[in-house]
Amino acid sequence: MKSHTLLRFVIGVLAVALVLGAAAPSAWAQGDESRTVTDVMGREVTIDSAPQRIVGMSASITEVLYAIGVTPVGATAGIDYPEAAASLPTFGTGYQPDLEALAALEPDLIIGSADLNAQILDQLEAIAPTVIVLIQTPSDVPAVIRLVGQATYHDTSAEYLAHTYDSLLTLVQDSAPADGPSVLIIVGTLSTPNYGKASTYLGGMVTMLGGTVVGDDQPDAGPFPGYAQLSVEQVLDADPDFILTITRGAPGATPIPEEIAADSVWSSLSAVQNGHVYELDNRLFLESPGPRVVDALMQLRGILYGGGMPMAEPAATESAG
Repeated sequence: MKSHTLLRFVIGVLAVALVLGAAAPSAWAQGDESRTVTDVMGREVTIDSAPQRIVGMSASITEVLYAIGVTPVGATAGIDYPEAAASLPTFGTGYQPDLEALAALEPDLIIGSADLNAQILDQLEAIAPTVIVLIQTPSDVPAVIRLVGQATYHDTSAEYLAHTYDSLLTLVQDSAPADGPSVLIIVGTLSTPNYGKASTYLGGMVTMLGGTVVGDDQPDAGPFPGYAQLSVEQVLDADPDFILTITRGAPGATPIPEEIAADSVWSSLSAVQNGHVYELDNRLFLESPGPRVVDALMQLRGILYGGGMPMAEPAATESAG
């Protein structure tokens, strides 16, 4: 079976797995005895019985819950995927949760994020047992699905889904060319840019697809781990084949591709001259790493190797659900 045919097959299997998980939120729960799970912070968390009132502390975690068949009792604000999540009671944002509103939901299990909630872990534990997860790169997705499945007693659906992701990610990586394009990743605005490295979620997808990330040899710098600060001269010297942008800033911020096109220095780059500057969806490629990694990889594969993708409307916000 040729690699592109096998890729379509695995994607089809994954789509079925997602549907099955979302359709059976209670039937897939396994057992009711006490269990202890080890989260990404190395903490052993004991859960007395199968939890019935579960919340996730980010859009990413909420998507994982729905994917394995768990319907949470609340969510962080601004979530619009899956559609059912938009009607859930909210308790602030992922960055600034409203702990009083969270407690009012009476959760019996909280799934938190290491990069968002580590500083308030004691406060979360005072509300309910809390398991901490983290998705930094595409390869983290299967492990987090398994961990959330164990914590919620949805082992079967989680393992089936995670195994399918393992197969897909391995296939994508194995079928990638050895000499893919060079890619510059910019998050923020052109005046306040953060240059993503291979250790970021989007950067990990680029390298998984055989590309190289400009600035990956630079040290982390700026407010976020996995991002570098580059000079315009460094960008010009690299002259990347593609520029991928995610505009974040004040509401109404000018999309980075428009800023680049209007700048005489930036517009001299080969990526600009060849029409290879793409604004990516904020949720899909940055704020909500998780089950939709398949959609993100396929879109990115189309950009780098043919088919392209029209410019998406930027989600110009500083907050994440």
